[in-house]
Amino acid sequence: MTRPCHQWGNDGNNGGGDYGDGSEEDSDADGEYKGDDDDIGRSPSSATPKATAEFLSKHPALPTATIPKRGLVLSKLGFGAYRTNESQPAHRAALLKAIQAGVNVIDTSSHFGHGASETFIGNTLEELFKQNKIKREEVVVVSKAGFIIPPATTSKGLFLSESLENVPSYAKISDSSYHSIHPAYLKAQITASLERLKLDKIDIFMINNPERMLGDKHIPGGFSKTRLYKEIAEAFVYLDQEVAEGRIGGYGICSNALHMPTAEDHLSLKAIVRTRADFGWDLENFVAIQAPLNLFERELVTDVFPAKSLAREAKEFKIFVFTNRPLNAIAGGQIVTLENKGQHNRQETAAKLLDTLDLSFTSLAQMELDIKDMIEEESIALKFVWSEILSENLSRLSLNYFAAKHYLEREVLPAIDRDLKILQDSVTKDPLSTTTPSSPSSEEFDNEFVDKDAVLNWIELYRKEAKALTADIASFCQLDSDKRNDELNLVLGLICQDFVSDVGPNKVENIGSPLSTKSIQYCTANPNVGCTLVGMRTPDYVYDAVAATVASKRLTQSHLDTIAQCPLLLATTNEP
Repeated sequence: MTRPCHQWGNDGNNGGGDYGDGSEEDSDADGEYKGDDDDIGRSPSSATPKATAEFLSKHPALPTATIPKRGLVLSKLGFGAYRTNESQPAHRAALLKAIQAGVNVIDTSSHFGHGASETFIGNTLEELFKQNKIKREEVVVVSKAGFIIPPATTSKGLFLSESLENVPSYAKISDSSYHSIHPAYLKAQITASLERLKLDKIDIFMINNPERMLGDKHIPGGFSKTRLYKEIAEAFVYLDQEVAEGRIGGYGICSNALHMPTAEDHLSLKAIVRTRADFGWDLENFVAIQAPLNLFERELVTDVFPAKSLAREAKEFKIFVFTNRPLNAIAGGQIVTLENKGQHNRQETAAKLLDTLDLSFTSLAQMELDIKDMIEEESIALKFVWSEILSENLSRLSLNYFAAKHYLEREVLPAIDRDLKILQDSVTKDPLSTTTPSSPSSEEFDNEFVDKDAVLNWIELYRKEAKALTADIASFCQLDSDKRNDELNLVLGLICQDFVSDVGPNKVENIGSPLSTKSIQYCTANPNVGCTLVGMRTPDYVYDAVAATVASKRLTQSHLDTIAQCPLLLATTNEP
């Protein structure tokens, strides 16, 4: 049961001897892929050291890293496929642009969009293979499993009966979210992933966020770490079989807590490796980990004496390090999006938005006065005071865009809809009827002299105006967040002049978000990071990410240490 991935030089040329004993099956002394007898007469079914190295040799500007135990050469920038699907042409265009720029790593998961991400990747790669825009052996595909979520097309009841009956061990995180790393579940997920991806082999398969299982809600006494380490070890034993059968090239762990020793749900890499003694899984098949890294969350690469960082621990075991979330940080208990598009038009945008916001507040306030004249029942009319409530809390809401957006969409708008339903039920009730109102909280009043049509029209207009106002407030909160990001971007540029910028000596034309490029540049420049996975759902995002990764070669360890001391990052960091 469960919860919600070197000597790797930047050039990726490590030589065959650094890959580990397990590479001898697939490589000769030079790290060149020999293949199996089954590969004769058809294209290789997976990425190979020789093909990945040759592909990236055509893109010398992009820094690379090598997976020690497999010899695969990866671009230090990877295509993160979260929230990608076939319904958006921009997603395909972005993936194509990334590959053409030299990106040969694609990261997805079985639960991304209920499999839609894998389907998108599979169909797009199939087309690109046929067009000879990339070969199967040149691209490294990473997928994951662990999350069990309700199917998009079924009810909660069907989810429980259909999705859990064949899973011997799982953790219940909530009524709509479960987790498992049981071999039977992993086998089914690998089979489904291969089908969606249209591949014979997943190059790296990861168990996804196993620490989520520690939050189990249905096991008496909870899900202990001892039990979780045991299940991870049993999963690895099973995944050794999948490696032997050729359905995966190697395995690893993607975790949000592996790098956080002080976290309650922290899992220790050393403790996981020690389970080998009792369970006998093959360390040579444990090839990679994946964990968050960004300007704020630097724990993955930060040593805290006397302990080494997770990235350095992984290096000792020759485990490759993927990082994720370079643009979405958790800092000071808040979600911070490291993006500042449109900074040069910020003042003009702010002025226009304030005018719009003022008009929206005024319009809603007038409607709330009007309803008091339209109905005599004060208890219902007084429900509509949202213009005052939101106005009084505007400053507080602007402090946290994500919290404000959640509050407006999940609490304010549903509450308004409930109150409007009460009002509608009250004015449409037949005065002679003795039946119970349809809404359990409906309040009765004498509606004989109420202009029902006018009130119903008011209801529709109020709903529309309330949605407009909450959208304007969300935009205002986003703008306030953007201003803080503009300040961070400016300070970082002053601290380190080798950062990518849209101005000055390191100017890159047409950069969309200078702060985003700085975060990606910081992550990809770290010598203990193999590959940074970036969500690139449009060609413009790809442009920014590639520019940042190419420029990462300029940043030295001295630069990285200086950046980590930026006052605006230290103010909300999670580091000791």
